[in-house]
Amino acid sequence: MKRLIPVLLMLVLVSAPVYAGDFQDGENAYRKGDYRTAFEKFEPLAEQGNAQAQWLLAGLYARGMGVARDYVQALKWSAIAGANGVEEGSIGRDLLRKKMTPDQINKAFREAGEWMREYNKK
Repeated sequence: MKRLIPVLLMLVLVSAPVYAGDFQDGENAYRKGDYRTAFEKFEPLAEQGNAQAQWLLAGLYARGMGVARDYVQALKWSAIAGANGVEEGSIGRDLLRKKMTPDQINKAFREAGEWMREYNKK
């Protein structure tokens, strides 16, 4: 166990610049209007649990920027971001629901719940 902690710490420290760099690359691409690249940078970060990337991914899906508009995915990621502490995620969640059918809403929340359960197992 004593050997495991330094190894884990080293992995975190080595991966942190990549994680931060990818997020910054995504933000830079977004600001330039390169939404496809922003999506490609934010999606893996969102999957890894980055709440801010989850919120930004929700926005890309909601607006169809860099990816086909998909309110189900937008609501899913907005709900996840909100659950992970991004206040805007909760606001976005409520706005998106007004544009969706009950079936779409149920699907989005079901997928968000599945993601949260799977992520929390890791």
